Amino acid sequence: MLEGRDGVVWKDHVRNCAPCHFPNVDGTMDPSLAIVRAGLRCMLCGSTDQAAHMLVCDRCSRGWHMSCLTPPIDVVPTGWWVCPRCTSEGR
Repeated sequence: MLEGRDGVVWKDHVRNCAPCHFPNVDGTMDPSLAIVRAGLRCMLCGSTDQAAHMLVCDRCSRGWHMSCLTPPIDVVPTGWWVCPRCTSEGR
């Protein structure tokens, strides 16, 4: 979902966005990597629902709902994110 400065909202794929209009978009990242694969379960609650609110660990590729984490995360972190399991294992 994209929202213009004029308040108009539209839905489009990131591949159709012009990076020059979004200086904070990393053009080197493959957009397909940002998509949560179908059926990915949250490591805490086991649910496959709410994929849009799920973080995927950059180390182990396991899914974690932002609301299931302790403390819950309200905003998607920028850069790499490592899950509590990998953090506790020293990865």
